[in-house]
Amino acid sequence: MLKNKITILVVDDEQDICNMVAEILKDEGFKVFTAYGYDSALDVIKNENINLILTDIWMDNNTVAGLQLLEWSKKNNHLTPVIMMSGHGNIETAMKAAKSGAFDFIEKPFKSERLILLIEKALEDRILKIKIFDYETSENEKTELIGDSNLFKNVKSQLDKIVLSNSRVLLNGPSGSGKELIARWIHKNSERKNFPFIVASCATLSPERAEEVLFGWDKSSNIKNDNESSLGLFEQSNNGTLFFDEICDLPLETQGKLVQVIQDQSFYKIGSNKKVTVDVRIISASNKGLSQSIKDGFLREDLFYRLSVVPIQIPSLSNRSEDVDLLIQHFVKLLTKEFGSGKLNFSPESLVVLKSYDWPGNVRQLKNVLEWLIIMYGQIEGFIILPSHLPPEIIGLNNSENKQNVNSLELSLKDARKLFETNYLKEQLNRFKGNIARTSTYIGMDRSALHRKLKELNINVSDIN
Repeated sequence: MLKNKITILVVDDEQDICNMVAEILKDEGFKVFTAYGYDSALDVIKNENINLILTDIWMDNNTVAGLQLLEWSKKNNHLTPVIMMSGHGNIETAMKAAKSGAFDFIEKPFKSERLILLIEKALEDRILKIKIFDYETSENEKTELIGDSNLFKNVKSQLDKIVLSNSRVLLNGPSGSGKELIARWIHKNSERKNFPFIVASCATLSPERAEEVLFGWDKSSNIKNDNESSLGLFEQSNNGTLFFDEICDLPLETQGKLVQVIQDQSFYKIGSNKKVTVDVRIISASNKGLSQSIKDGFLREDLFYRLSVVPIQIPSLSNRSEDVDLLIQHFVKLLTKEFGSGKLNFSPESLVVLKSYDWPGNVRQLKNVLEWLIIMYGQIEGFIILPSHLPPEIIGLNNSENKQNVNSLELSLKDARKLFETNYLKEQLNRFKGNIARTSTYIGMDRSALHRKLKELNINVSDIN
């Protein structure tokens, strides 16, 4: 701890005591501010970056002035520890200070060693709280639901309605569309957020081991396992959330047992006659067509009905392309923090290419592409990412039209702009199957202006596939 970087505010209406305490702290190497009352203390707090407040309780004939300052500080900067001091100390005052959020209480007169020890503990507590706050902020960013498209707004609306319930949720959507992220968001915003979120990856559960992994085993049984714990995933997630990723891949034998467990919230460990009762919210997900999976025998119908109390369809990224811009901003922010690199700078043409791409791998693929770009170009200050810098699968190097686009830097500005506009409008018209109204709305161009531009570029709408 670099004490000369730590700022402490000492507040006391007895100026001699205030200045004496300030000198003690300065001798310890701290940077100290003083205030002789509630109002002057607020002025200092509002104008300086104060790391800790040491305040008297009774000031200017106001028996709760210090408590009022404490309440203001907790409301406006909850990470700043406040130590209360008083020459009229009693247990009732100390308890009131503690309930209001004070770190501790010290009675005057006090020994300087005791005060310094208390301040050091308060500053250590502050550091810990900042780390927790930073971690929670980071986790919140990672589980933030990004998207303003109508389709995604509909998903978020459904989630808002069910998040505080204990209803089982079945998420259905293509691979990479963010099903696990949504499951984590539900858990993090539910009343179970302080308990575990456990993932059961159904595709990796073999029929021989599935029940052992989910329900655990009795230690007195003959089960041979390298794990020290005999707890299954259900017990590990007790009071929390158990997420079944790709539920259709769960072995059918285990699906039958799961039906009963979901209904009773209880089960027997392997090799045990003692019933285990748990309180677990179940969220499951699949990238397969669920009706077809039932017909094909991959998913038991009775399990499906128990899991899909609240079915939610997660759209592919190609169906909510309006969200690509927001997702790029979000992931670039997260990834630059993670990699400690500079911000990615995209040319307008590159952003058009990224927004026009159909993203078969959905949101996961978009994140992977941005991570690749940061690794390749994030360390180059001021670097502008052009279409030619994008991965081959994005710019489609086997497509002659896109090859022209990549080489457009060799053209004059006028010809390059014409080529870009031609390719861009063709892509947008293809996306909306030649629908002028939808295309003009999406690109933000008046319909009559779009007709004029298409005529100028010799683009025939009837030739659009």
